[in-house]
Amino acid sequence: MGPPLQSSGDDHRRGLFLTAIGAVLFTFDVPLIRLAASDKWTLMFARGLLLFIAMTILWLVFQRGWRSGVAYISGPGGIIAAISSTLANLMFLAAVTETTAANLVFIIALNPVICALLAWMILKERVPWQTWLAIVLALSGVGIIVWNGLTVGTVTGDLMAFGVATCMAITLTAARWSGKNIMTSLAIGALVSACIAAFWAQPATLPAVSWGWLGLNALLIVPVAMALLAIGPRYLPAPEVAMFFLLELILTPFWMWLAFGELPTRQAFIGGVIVFLTLLSHSIWRLTSAGRTRSSALSDQNGLTIKFRILPKSS
Repeated sequence: MGPPLQSSGDDHRRGLFLTAIGAVLFTFDVPLIRLAASDKWTLMFARGLLLFIAMTILWLVFQRGWRSGVAYISGPGGIIAAISSTLANLMFLAAVTETTAANLVFIIALNPVICALLAWMILKERVPWQTWLAIVLALSGVGIIVWNGLTVGTVTGDLMAFGVATCMAITLTAARWSGKNIMTSLAIGALVSACIAAFWAQPATLPAVSWGWLGLNALLIVPVAMALLAIGPRYLPAPEVAMFFLLELILTPFWMWLAFGELPTRQAFIGGVIVFLTLLSHSIWRLTSAGRTRSSALSDQNGLTIKFRILPKSS
C-alpha cells in the first residue's frame, strides 16, 4: 500500500472556483431561451441541434485527456441515459413555455430527491432518515407549487418540469449504475429531441437575433458550464457540489425578474422556499456528517495524523 496522498488547499479552491462559475452559467439557460422568443418546437429543434454539435466537440476534446478514450455510446447505461435525456429535453422546452421560470427551477431542484429514491429502489442503497425527511418536505413544497398551478394555469408546465426532474434523476442513476461517462449520451439525447421536433419546427422563421441567443446558450453557456461542472466537482465533496446547484433557485428567478419582470406567485414562492431550505439543510447535514467521518479517519491506530486527498485528481 502506497503512502497516503496529501490534501491540497489549492485543489479545493480550484474546485470551488470552477464549480461556482459552472453553476452560475447554468442560471442563464432559461432566460436565454425566453429571449429567443419562438415556439417550443422550433426552440427544441435549434437548441437540440446546437447542443449536439457543442457536446460532440467537447467529447472530441476530452478524448485526448482520457487514457483509454470513451466510447460514444457507453453500453446499456449510456442507452438508458440517452433515452431519459431525450425525454428531459422535450419536456424542458415545453415547461419553459408553459410555466414560470421560478416554478421550473423549483421543481427541477427535486432531482437529487428523486435520485435518492431511485438509488433506494434500484441500487438498493440505504437512505438515512434525514434524507427521507428531506424527500417528504421537498415533495410537499413542489405539491404547493403544482396545486397553485391548477389555479393560475401553469399546471401543464409544472408537471412537465416534474417530468424533467425525474428524467434527469434516471440519467444520473444510469450513470452511477454503469460507472461510465455519459456526456455523449446527453449529446445523443439533444440530437434525438431535435429530430423529433423537426416535424413541427419552423427554423426558417427564426430571426437572426433568436439564433444569436440560442447560439450563445447552446454553443457557449451550457457546454462551458457542463465542462466546468465535470471538472470542478472532482476536487470537492458531493455535499459542497449540491449547495452550488442551489444557486439556480435564486439567480434564475432574479434574472427573469430583471429581463422580463416575471415574478412567482405567493404560493409558488412559499413552495420554492420550502424546497430551497430543505435542500440547503440536507446539504449542510451531509457536509457536516462527511466532515466528522473524515476527521475520525485522520488518525491511524497509533494516533498519528494522516493527510489524504478526498477526491483524486483526474489523470
